[in-house]
Amino acid sequence: MIGDAIRFVTGAVGRTVDAGEQWLFDRKKATYGLAAMRILIGVAILGSLTVNFAARHYVWGPGSRWLTPWLTVDEYGFPFTWVFAQDDGTTEFTLKYLLLAALAVAFTLGWRTRVVTPLLMIAIASLMRLNPLADDAGDNIVRIMLLFLCFADTSMRWSLDARRRARPGYRPLVPLPPWVGTLFHNVALMAVATQVFMIYMTSGLSKVQGSMWQEGVGLYYPLRIGQYAPWPGLNELVYTNGVFVTIGSYVTVFVQVLFPLLLLRRGTRVLALLAIFAMHVGIAVTMALPWFSLAMIAADMVFVRDDTYRAVIRWARRARKRPPPEPGREPEPEPGPAAAAGGQLDDAAKVPGT
Repeated sequence: MIGDAIRFVTGAVGRTVDAGEQWLFDRKKATYGLAAMRILIGVAILGSLTVNFAARHYVWGPGSRWLTPWLTVDEYGFPFTWVFAQDDGTTEFTLKYLLLAALAVAFTLGWRTRVVTPLLMIAIASLMRLNPLADDAGDNIVRIMLLFLCFADTSMRWSLDARRRARPGYRPLVPLPPWVGTLFHNVALMAVATQVFMIYMTSGLSKVQGSMWQEGVGLYYPLRIGQYAPWPGLNELVYTNGVFVTIGSYVTVFVQVLFPLLLLRRGTRVLALLAIFAMHVGIAVTMALPWFSLAMIAADMVFVRDDTYRAVIRWARRARKRPPPEPGREPEPEPGPAAAAGGQLDDAAKVPGT
């Protein structure tokens, strides 16, 4: 009997190890989600640089010398101190600032991402270190995620790199065995997912320790902070609705704490992602934190399956190719469920890897 138990345990462990090895090495996962994450993080960086361009010298440049006591505890070393320095002049700082924006554009478009991603990570961290008071959680998320994305192939979809690779006769500059790129890609994806889990679970567990969130009124108090209210009238409309505040408070806590578990099944995964997206949109609108929300939504995009992205792409292509109805003629009826299902199967058969 003991021998049967040992064989059962060793067999289960062996099957788990085989499944994990197959998941890591068979193909690159979440290619569409990581591409969407790349684009949204690039947009968040560009948005932050654009809105702060007029005040760049006072936030990070020569006009921020009053931050010298804070910078004495700066633990950043080379190469982060090499890009933006405290003694940069106005012209030198502006040129570096514009170069950083150009890197963000290249990253968003997916141009030479293997080189651009680490350069962007170093440059954005070098800039943010000049003023710790101007950073928020969104800046920390961007820096951490850029580190992980240095090891992932974020340009397989929706990028200039993908177009270049599709050309006849393309040869990589440094050819590597396919399994190496697949392993690094999937491990980086796991790191992104783990970081998101830690953020949500830590935030949710810290909320339940206080009585305000336990009583369902936790959402009321952040909405009352004046400096985070771009439209006070809208915030007042929200926090004066007791039902909305109670439901929003409890849903926020439960979704954040249980987020990893909710992703295990398709039905709960859809509800969790919709709730998380709605929460971040609400934070962006009511608390004036658009770049933080966009960075978190970008990280959440990796939890949307590639099949879902493909279905959306097929739907968009069919909608674009459908001719407009002629004047005076009724539009043709939509195909029945059987015909629609058959069309989806035909489209799926044409997509490599499905």
